[in-house]
Amino acid sequence: MRRRGENGFTLIEVMITTLILVIVLGAASTLFVNLMRAYKQQSKIAETSMEGLLGLEILRQDIQHAGFGLPWNGVTGTGEASAGVNATACNGPSVTNPPRAIGSLAGAGAFASDYLVVRAANVGMAAACRKWTPLRLGPTTRTWGSPLEDMVPSDRVIVLSPGLDNTTYRTLVTNGGVFSTTFGSLATFAPPDANQTYVVYGINDSGTLRMPFNRADYYVDTTSVPVHCAPNTGVLVKAVVQQGDGTLSQPYPLLDCVASVKYEYRLDTNADGTVDLTADASALAGKTADEIRVQLKEVRVFVLAHEGQRDAAYTHNASTINVAGTPVNVDVHYRWRLYALTVQPISMRD
Repeated sequence: MRRRGENGFTLIEVMITTLILVIVLGAASTLFVNLMRAYKQQSKIAETSMEGLLGLEILRQDIQHAGFGLPWNGVTGTGEASAGVNATACNGPSVTNPPRAIGSLAGAGAFASDYLVVRAANVGMAAACRKWTPLRLGPTTRTWGSPLEDMVPSDRVIVLSPGLDNTTYRTLVTNGGVFSTTFGSLATFAPPDANQTYVVYGINDSGTLRMPFNRADYYVDTTSVPVHCAPNTGVLVKAVVQQGDGTLSQPYPLLDCVASVKYEYRLDTNADGTVDLTADASALAGKTADEIRVQLKEVRVFVLAHEGQRDAAYTHNASTINVAGTPVNVDVHYRWRLYALTVQPISMRD
């Protein structure tokens, strides 16, 4: 009991106050932890979404530009067969045929993904592969006025003659068996008269070429998977066949935590102008470069990946997700997203 004239609190008051403070602090700390967990989860989801937008945009653009600067005639063989993973299987009937703009292998099993190959001048990683210019007798080329577009003397380039019919379209201009030159040495590759115009495509920044084009491979890499990714997932990557030794370059990551990648091809097989066949990644096996150019109208891409990290408090609405007709079993405590792209290869018939 407090006596008259004494200040302070009784033991019971202190204990009650302390209990209330503990309860309030406990609730506050729990709220703080939950908020931090939600913030971390949402931040990771936003990060994954941004990666998905950027990485899949690279894939979309490369498929759209498949065949850009690709020779149709005059190719007697390349060193592509010595390239890395799945090289021979994606080359087509013979490497002595004109190069095919797109090739692929179908995956097997629930989590096995398709393997895609795109050939074009501009799918490489060098600065030169995004440059081109017309070539007239002289030789005379065009200056665009931008360092990102104007070639430099050391750029390794190929020269194509537009041609007049199917047997001469996009013919690789050769000189003594050499199918490339440097931009600074175009004189012997110039057209024979002033009425003709050739086209020069940059392929590499320097060095000789084993292929008169660039080749990029897209696959799910499982060698360096981020720790936050679900089991049985990998990283969708892009790797370029190096012109020097034919091996695949260091993979460039496009999207993390990928469980499955599938490709579908929409084909016009009877040349009536309408799509009559939608088939999986094996649809292009055995087709020649010309058949692919004529028949392929659209490529559909399906990528299953999860956003953020594992969340025990979250349950996905399905434990099996259909990816282009293939059921994929997933851990329901991850937020799964199925990306779907529809791409028209606009450069194959240019």
